[in-house]
Amino acid sequence: MTESNALLKKLETAVSEHRDEVMADALDAALDAGAPSADVRHAIMQGLENVRHRLMSNDFSIPDFLICIDTATGGLDRLSSLRKDDRAGEEDISLVIGVVEGDPHDMGKNIIAAVYRTRGYHVFDLGREVSKDTFVRSVQETGAKVLALSAMMSTTMTGMRDIIQEVRVKSPDTVVIVGGAPMDEKLAASYGADGYAESAVNVLEETEAAVKKCSSEVLRNL
Repeated sequence: MTESNALLKKLETAVSEHRDEVMADALDAALDAGAPSADVRHAIMQGLENVRHRLMSNDFSIPDFLICIDTATGGLDRLSSLRKDDRAGEEDISLVIGVVEGDPHDMGKNIIAAVYRTRGYHVFDLGREVSKDTFVRSVQETGAKVLALSAMMSTTMTGMRDIIQEVRVKSPDTVVIVGGAPMDEKLAASYGADGYAESAVNVLEETEAAVKKCSSEVLRNL
């Protein structure tokens, strides 16, 4: 195992053991060793994904999981501050994110927002239990290129459809990404979303693929 790979593995472990100092030291060392920012980011998110699976198998407590999230977001924030030149930069893409109305769960959304910031997106975080009108107005006022919608409850995710339909009318060029425990790719497409992200591990790739796809479609229609 190379030094860089060993340090990336150490980042994963730092998350699962919620060791902030180890996270900071390993992150700095990985970047100094030449590890790409994308690899560092992925290692942090993979560590959090490992913890999430442990939580789902009842091998981890919720309080411990929350502490691990703090370690992960701290690492992502540190990466963002150290590698500003590695971020989206040239275009400085604006993105609106929030949890749909009626849903108080914002843990996943907070992590996703942190991941977007490390990539250089200009993130407007509306929080949780956000109404359709607030989403639509925020997209218009910020000129957001991307709208990211989250729902963790099957009873609230249906509200995404109305939000997407209204955004299509008021801001037709905005790319819409959805995610949340009850969602899947097929359901996201039926709601009219441009993309679906299963977790924070793949949200950047899915978002950028959706943006690229939508841009290509616009060019073809010119």
